[in-house]
Amino acid sequence: MLQVLEMSIYMANTSVLVVIVNYKTSHLMPKLLASLQEDKVAITVLILDNASTPETYNPLQSLNDARVLLLKSEKNLGFAGGVNFAYTYAVQNLPSFDYLFLFNPDAVSCPNLIGGLVDVIRTDNKAASVSPKILYLNGKPWYSGAQINYSEGKVYNNRIVESEPAQKSYEVDMFSGCAVLFDRAKIAQAGAFNEDLFMYYDEADFSIKLKNKGYKILYAPGLVIYHDVSYTTRNISHLKTYYMTRNKFLVFGDTMNFFNKLYFMLHDTAFHLKHGRFKNIYYHLKGYIDYKRGIRGRLNDYAN
Repeated sequence: MLQVLEMSIYMANTSVLVVIVNYKTSHLMPKLLASLQEDKVAITVLILDNASTPETYNPLQSLNDARVLLLKSEKNLGFAGGVNFAYTYAVQNLPSFDYLFLFNPDAVSCPNLIGGLVDVIRTDNKAASVSPKILYLNGKPWYSGAQINYSEGKVYNNRIVESEPAQKSYEVDMFSGCAVLFDRAKIAQAGAFNEDLFMYYDEADFSIKLKNKGYKILYAPGLVIYHDVSYTTRNISHLKTYYMTRNKFLVFGDTMNFFNKLYFMLHDTAFHLKHGRFKNIYYHLKGYIDYKRGIRGRLNDYAN
């Protein structure tokens, strides 16, 4: 009984900073916050209103949740820049925290998810991060751990193994930025997220940084969240096409072989052509050209 009591006190004294980069998704926050029910760890929720306007910021001010702190940027920082901005602010202005938990605004948690992830990451002193299983809203798997093929420049989602013990965690190549817990002391050694990417492939890039430091990335299949995938970009798929093309080469340009690079460019061009997505073809080619021209960060001809 004494041992259980000591563990409960230890966990309760564990502080976790939850960072949510909000981009025109303020209406999703009440549902998200209601799902963050933790009784093992103490959490502070820092919401960054990215490309903030009165229309997006005012609803956040109406949130009735003592755990929430608000931060805003009038400039669109993207995911990588948004995480860096919020993290730097927290380090400089908030009480010390043990772990950083990144959570997408279009996701919902399960009770004691974060505490469960803390339990997992503490099982391995080389673990720098851990992500849960992530399901579509219909219950089908979206993220179940991932492996990287460097010569192809591809990230492959692991096959779901139904017979796998739910409580077992294991090492993977890449975390999911949708939901990931970081050991603050370890990620401080890896540096910041790569703001040249703006969004997409930032998870792969930072995962590679962590692994190059000798740290492990874990996947915890026994912990689950639900994600309304690509909610914030589903209506601007050509924008996603641009970043997915340019950033693939930024992250894997040195490891992909010539034939895989050529195949990727021709395959995706043919795919968009087949579906009549001529605008996507333009942004696919532009992504590669901008990579070669050294253009980084946010796509400048996008007003927001």
